[in-house]
Amino acid sequence: MRQETSDVLVVGAGAAGIVAAIEAAASSARVTVVDAAPEPGGTAQSAGGGTCIPGSPLQRELGLKDSPELALEDWMAWGGPTADVAWARRYLDAALPDVYHRLERLGVTWASIRPQEGNTVPRWHAPAGGGSAVMRALITEANRVGVQWRLATAVEELLVDGGSAIGVAARDAEGPVALRARSVLVATGGFANDSELVRAHAVVPEGTRVLLGGGQGARGAGHRMLAAVGAGFVNMDAVWMYPFATPDPLSADPDRGVAIRGMEGDIWVNRGGVRFHDEGRRGGLSGTAALLAQEGATCWAIIDAAIAERLVVADPTYRDGVEPRRERVRELLETSPYVNRADTVRQLASRAGIDADALCATISDHNDARRSGVDLDPDFGRSLTGLQPLSEPPYFAIQLLPLARKNLGGVLTDSFCRVIDAAGQVIDGLFAAGEVAGMAGGRINGRAALEGTMLGPSMFSGLVAGSSM
Repeated sequence: MRQETSDVLVVGAGAAGIVAAIEAAASSARVTVVDAAPEPGGTAQSAGGGTCIPGSPLQRELGLKDSPELALEDWMAWGGPTADVAWARRYLDAALPDVYHRLERLGVTWASIRPQEGNTVPRWHAPAGGGSAVMRALITEANRVGVQWRLATAVEELLVDGGSAIGVAARDAEGPVALRARSVLVATGGFANDSELVRAHAVVPEGTRVLLGGGQGARGAGHRMLAAVGAGFVNMDAVWMYPFATPDPLSADPDRGVAIRGMEGDIWVNRGGVRFHDEGRRGGLSGTAALLAQEGATCWAIIDAAIAERLVVADPTYRDGVEPRRERVRELLETSPYVNRADTVRQLASRAGIDADALCATISDHNDARRSGVDLDPDFGRSLTGLQPLSEPPYFAIQLLPLARKNLGGVLTDSFCRVIDAAGQVIDGLFAAGEVAGMAGGRINGRAALEGTMLGPSMFSGLVAGSSM
């Protein structure tokens, strides 16, 4: 077998892996990043890039008072007792200098802040250009500090000798190759795009169809390799799911789903044609639980033509960078078997298989509430501020199903990102960061995640790992 050596070997060219590689290379280590994809970028490349950061200059400009202490209170209230408070505190203390300012120095602009469910104050920071802009900046910096890339190379096995990691067995276009190093970091992402692992670990009612919504490479390769060398895992059942997704008609995989955003103003109805939830609370903790409680763990988002024109599909196939490809969005609405369209509400109900009388009454009553000028929906307390009646045909019924989006649990590590085995002992020379480690440590979020707690913590755990290898 061919042999290659370096000081540090990073498996996975996503956010966590590249940040770790930059940090290790800055300390004069010879660093190689290996990835099965032909280009670096990982899941973050196609993500929005929103990041939970407390106490930023942008918050202060907007008159928002925030602090790591306040953010930690929100974090723990949301994630519950299984959240790793030590890792959460470390991240929130470091988010401003090690994520916000570090990316600014690399040329990333923080463009806006949005409120997100569970946060006392808005702290979800959006980078201009989304995740692709963040990854371009990180890749440029990695090249500057001399990181070496070994792309289009699939890692098949971790190599361990005498209880210590010594490299990986991999395969490229020329065949098998052994990549050896004194330290190996696994930063391969999650498994939310692998139907076998999602079915094995996601806790949902029997018979529930769960769509796959992870990055294209999020297939659990790292989880399988780590399990093979005896690594310990925690919270593997904490598969974070979004409720605002529908099957992707452009994908060859029938289980592949796409998240639909920009639907503010829609209403959700079950098969009986009635609302069951405050649609303003559509996060993975609130909205997903409400969806899973419905018959068949499904519902329909009802929108009119005005809302249809501003829909955003959160998938690279439907965007040019961060800009939506309107022709692709229209194609989804017009051709998907999970989307029905009609000029009247009654006709829409008939086509979607929803109780027509109930749906007509539901929309009529809710439109009356919106026209009345009241602040809150009388049924579920939804804020009606700025919402217009659903009155502009054609109307659409988009069937929603739960979408596996990310893994809140993963391989367990210590505070230096060293992998801990099933017996509670450190595996020498083996590190893990990013989503394969539940973003950081194995379970930084616990069983529920505030929005924006994927990219930032993944980068931070990569930073910790890179400085420890």
